Amino acid sequence: MAEKSLELKRVVMVKAIVTEAFKQNLVKELERAVTNLDGQMNQMETQSKTYLEDLKKKGLMQKAAAFKHQLDEERNRQAASKADLTMKIEDAKRLQVGSEFVQGPLEGPVQVGIGDNLYKKVGGAEIIVKDGVIQELRNV
Repeated sequence: MAEKSLELKRVVMVKAIVTEAFKQNLVKELERAVTNLDGQMNQMETQSKTYLEDLKKKGLMQKAAAFKHQLDEERNRQAASKADLTMKIEDAKRLQVGSEFVQGPLEGPVQVGIGDNLYKKVGGAEIIVKDGVIQELRNV
């Protein structure tokens, strides 16, 4: 009779070794996100202004006030997102070449069986990449 085993999913963290190219790409990606956010904000302002004027012309002042409140909340949310992105850009510019940068998690399968240490099998696996090329697999 074969030994019982089970396949589980585990989180594998991807970390990049910082290079000049990595820093430049990260900064460009974050700057592009800021540009996209600015575009969305401008579009929202233009459309909102027209809609708000239309509500006022129709005498729907209560609806106009509620919409303005929603608009203010959305402006605040987008301003916070832009501030966060701007801070990330500054952080990216300060990254030290050769250091490790957490890019994010991936999911991967792992086979577990009787006698295995579950915590060692499912936790802490990392993939280390340099300019997209895998350099090291840790805690696999």
